[in-house]
Amino acid sequence: MRCFQADFIFPIQTAPLKNGMLITDDEGVIVDLGFPEDLAQRFPDLHVERLQGLLVPGFINTHCHLELSCMKGQITRHTGMAGFVSEFVSKRAAFTDQERAAAIVKAEDEMLRNGTVAVGDISNGNSTFSQKAKKRLYYQTFIETFDLAPSRAPEAFDRACLLREELIDLMPETRHQVSIVPHAPYTVSPELHKLIATYARRHQLLLSIHNQESRAEDELFRTGTGKLMEMYERMGLDYSWFKARGESSIHSTLPFYKDNDKLLLVHNTYTAEDDLLFAAGAETKASRQKPLLFWATCPNANLYIEDRLPNYTALLKHNLRITIGTDSLASNSTLSVLDELKTVAHAHPEIPVDVLLRWATLNGAEFLGIDRQYGSFEMGKKPGVALIEGAGPLAFSGGWTSRRIL
Repeated sequence: MRCFQADFIFPIQTAPLKNGMLITDDEGVIVDLGFPEDLAQRFPDLHVERLQGLLVPGFINTHCHLELSCMKGQITRHTGMAGFVSEFVSKRAAFTDQERAAAIVKAEDEMLRNGTVAVGDISNGNSTFSQKAKKRLYYQTFIETFDLAPSRAPEAFDRACLLREELIDLMPETRHQVSIVPHAPYTVSPELHKLIATYARRHQLLLSIHNQESRAEDELFRTGTGKLMEMYERMGLDYSWFKARGESSIHSTLPFYKDNDKLLLVHNTYTAEDDLLFAAGAETKASRQKPLLFWATCPNANLYIEDRLPNYTALLKHNLRITIGTDSLASNSTLSVLDELKTVAHAHPEIPVDVLLRWATLNGAEFLGIDRQYGSFEMGKKPGVALIEGAGPLAFSGGWTSRRIL
C-alpha cells in the first residue's frame, strides 16, 4: 500500500481535507481517506509520503484533437474561426506520417505526465488508433463527420462508420467508447444530423459538437452572412440550401439531439444567456430521466483563436455541468488541464478552487460514463492521483504545475 499526505486533498465529492491523508493499494485503488490522527490507528505501519501542494484525482480532458499535435505553433493567433480554418486547411498536409505519429506520442506523453487519465478525443482519420491501442490512457473517441451537401450525407456518414469499425476491430472491447459525431452546426447538413442522431440512439453512444465557438457562427445562423459564408464562397462550397433563422446556432442544433443520451457542447465561447435558457427549456420539455447536456470549455484555445473567453458567470449562474478540454496543439501551447484551470481562475478569481477541480475531474467522468472508476477519491475507485504544486495555498497562480504520481 501507499500513503500520501498533502497540504490539501480534494476528494471532489466532499469538502477538501487540510493536511489530509490518502491510502491506496499498490494498483492505485483507493483504500481509505481522512486525517492522519484517524488513519494512523488503523494503518500503524504505513510509510507516509509527505507532499506539498494539492492532491487531486486524475484529470479528465473531455475535448482534445490528438491527431493535430503535429501542428503546434503552425497557426496564427487571433484570426477568428474563419481565418483559423483557412490557414489550417492550407497547412495540414505538410507533414509526413512519421512526423504525425511522433507528435501524437509526444502529446500523449505530456498528458500522462501532467496528470490526465482520460480523454474525449476527436478523430477525422486513423492516425491516433495505434497509439490508443496501447491503452496508456482511457479514450472516448469521437469520429467526426461533416459535409455541407445534403445529397452527400449518406456518403459522409458511411465513411465515419468505416472509420469507427476500423478502431473497433483494433480494440473490440472499446465498442462503446467510439462514437460518430457532428463537427459543428455550420459544417453539417440537417440530413447528416439526422443520420448521426439516429445511429447514436440505436447504439447508445455519447455525442459531442463544437458549439458557438466564433462570432461568425452565430452571424451565419442569424443573418446568413459573415466571414464563414465568405469562406464557403471562396472555397466554392454550395450552401444554397441553408436558410438563416434569425436565431443563434444552438437553436438549430439541439432539436436534432433532444432524444439522445448525452451531448457535449464544446467551446460555447459566444453562448449567451438566452441560449442557456433555451437549452434548459429543451431539456425540461424532453422530460428526461437523466441529463442530456454537458458544457465543455477550452479557454486557452478560445483565446488562441477568438481572443475571447466564454461567459463563465452565466454558465455558473445556471448551474450547468461544465467540463474541461484542451482542444488541439494547433490552437493551444499545451494539453494540460491545469493550464486551462489557471486561465479561468485568472479571469474569474471568484470561482472556488473546488468548483474548478470538479469541472476537471468528476464532471468529465460523469459525461464519459466512467465515474465508477474515475473523477473522485472514493473507496474502491482507481481514479489516478495527481499533485498540483506551486506558490499560494488555494489559488491557481501562474506558478502552479501538475504531475501524475500514481
